[in-house]
Amino acid sequence: MNNQTIKVTVDNAPNDNPAILWLIDDDAALRLILADTFGDAGFMVVSFTQAQAAWTQLNDVLQQHASATQLPDVILTDIRMPMMDGLSFSGWVHKHFPQLPIVIMTAHSDISSAIDSYQTGAFEYLPKPFDLDDAVATIYKAINYQPTHQINNKQAETDVKAQAKKESKLNPTTKPTNSSDNSVKDKDSLKDKATDKSNNNPNGIIGQSQAMQTVFRAVGRLAHSPITVLITGESGTGKELVASALHQHSPRQQEPFIALNMAAIPHDLIESELFGHEKGAFTGATTRRQGRFEQADGGTLFLDEIGDMPFSTQTRLLRVLANGEFYRVGGQQPIKVDVRIIAATHQNLEHLVQQGKFREDLFYRLNVIRLPLPPLRARREDIPALTTHFMQRAAEQMNTAPKQLHPQALHLMQAFDWRGNVRQLENVCLWLTVMATGDTVLVEDLPPELLDNHHHSLQQRSNQPRNDVYDNDFHRNDVMQPLESTSYSVATLTWQEVLADWAKESLQAGETDILQTATPDFERVLLNAALTHSGGKKIAAANLLGWGRNTLTRKLHLLDIDSSDNQSEES
Repeated sequence: MNNQTIKVTVDNAPNDNPAILWLIDDDAALRLILADTFGDAGFMVVSFTQAQAAWTQLNDVLQQHASATQLPDVILTDIRMPMMDGLSFSGWVHKHFPQLPIVIMTAHSDISSAIDSYQTGAFEYLPKPFDLDDAVATIYKAINYQPTHQINNKQAETDVKAQAKKESKLNPTTKPTNSSDNSVKDKDSLKDKATDKSNNNPNGIIGQSQAMQTVFRAVGRLAHSPITVLITGESGTGKELVASALHQHSPRQQEPFIALNMAAIPHDLIESELFGHEKGAFTGATTRRQGRFEQADGGTLFLDEIGDMPFSTQTRLLRVLANGEFYRVGGQQPIKVDVRIIAATHQNLEHLVQQGKFREDLFYRLNVIRLPLPPLRARREDIPALTTHFMQRAAEQMNTAPKQLHPQALHLMQAFDWRGNVRQLENVCLWLTVMATGDTVLVEDLPPELLDNHHHSLQQRSNQPRNDVYDNDFHRNDVMQPLESTSYSVATLTWQEVLADWAKESLQAGETDILQTATPDFERVLLNAALTHSGGKKIAAANLLGWGRNTLTRKLHLLDIDSSDNQSEES
C-alpha cells in the first residue's frame, strides 16, 4: 500500500501541515461527498452543519479567546441555511478577516445570488450542481491567490489583535445579522427604487445553464466597477436587461439609467440626442435641450447597437470617453459629466473596424471588458423556466389564469432554434396565452413556425435509416425513459449500441445534460447487479465494482438504494 498522501499547502510552500478548509453546509449528504473529495485532494477538512458554529470559532479568535493559528486557509459555505445565512456570514468574515478567502455555493443560482456573493467579498461563486474537479480547482486557486496572506503565522496574530482592539470599542460580539433583517430590507428597497429608474426592466435574469452562470459571474464582478463594458450577442438575448442589472447593483443604483438605441434614431439627430443643443443651434431648436449624457450624469448610459452610430458621432463619443467632456450642439462651453458607459451590439465590431465603418480607437475604448451573451439555442435547458415566467407574465397582462404547456409541446419548444432568442420566446408565450384554447397548451396549439419546424424534423428523420428495436419516441412519450426501462432485443444490439441510440434520440428531442441524466441510472443498474451477485455484501459488491467501501456507501445513499446489511469484513 502506498503510504504517500497528497497534501495541499498555502502557496505550495514546503510545509508538513496541509491547508485547512472549513466546509459549511446543512445538507448532510453533500457535506459528506465534499468532505471526502477535498480530503482526497489533500486538504484538512473541518465540517460545520451551520454557519453560526463557524462564526463562533472565528469570533473566539477575534476576541482573543483562541489562537489565530486555528484559522482556516479557506472557507466553502452554502448560502441558504437556518439561523445564519451564508451571505451574512461571508460579509462578516470579509469585514473582520479580509485575508480569508470564502467560496460561496448555492442551488439558487440566479443573478442576485451571484452579485450578492461578490458584494460580500466572496472569492468565487459556485452554482449547484457543480463539477467536483472544478470545485477543487477553485479552492486550490483561492488558497494560492493570497499575495500578502499567511494565516498561520505571527503576522496573523498581530492583525487579529489589532482588529480585536478596534472591534472592542464598538461591540465585543459583532454577530452578523441574517439576510431578513431590516438593514437588508432597506438595501432591497434601494434596489427597488433603482429598478423604477431603469425603464421598468423585468426583475432579474432567468437561467440555470452553465452559459448563464458565466454571465452571472461576470455581472457580479463588474457591478461595483466603473469600467466600460461592451455587451455582445444576437438580437433578443437580453443585452439591455444585463446592462440594467449592472446598473441596479452598482454604487450608481440611485442615479439614472438611460438607454438609447443608436439604430432607432435618425443619423442627423443622434448628436443632439446624445449631447443636447443650444437654442437656435439649428432650425427648430427653439429652446435649450439637455442630451442623454447630461441626463445620465452620475448614473449609467446604455448605448445599444453601438455599431450603427455614425462615424462623425463616434469621434465626439471618443472625446467624452477620454475626458468626460463634450459640447452641446451649437454650444461654446464644455460640459463635464460623470457617466458610466455600457455599450452593446449584435454586430462584429472588429469587422466594422476592418471595413472602415467603426473607429479603431473607439473600439478599444469600448472593448475594455467584453461580456458575450449566449443565444437561446445554446442554453435550451433554460427554456422551461423562461417559458413558465413568460406565460405567467402574459397571463397577468391579459388578466387571465396562466396556461400550462404539455410536456410534448415543451419538448418541441426546446428543440426549436429560436433565431429571435428570448424575445421571440416571450412573443410566442404571449401568442399562446391569447390564441390557445384550454388551460393546457398542446402540440397542435403551437404557432405555425414551430409546427413547420417540427414537421420538417420528422420528415428528415423518416428519411434516415434506423433500427426500430425499442419504442422511445419522444413524440409519443411525455418524458425520457430511464435506461433500465428501455426494452430491446439483446440478440440485435449490444448495450453500448442501445445507449448510443438513446443518446441520439434524447439529443434530437432537445434534451440537455444527458450525461447527468444517464449516470445515476447507469450506476444504479451496476450497483443492484453487484449487490445481487454478492448476496447483499457491501464489501464484496464494492470490490466487484472497483470502488472503495466508503464510495459504495455514499452511492447507496445518493441513489436511494436499499441493500442488505449482511456484510462481513472479509468478502
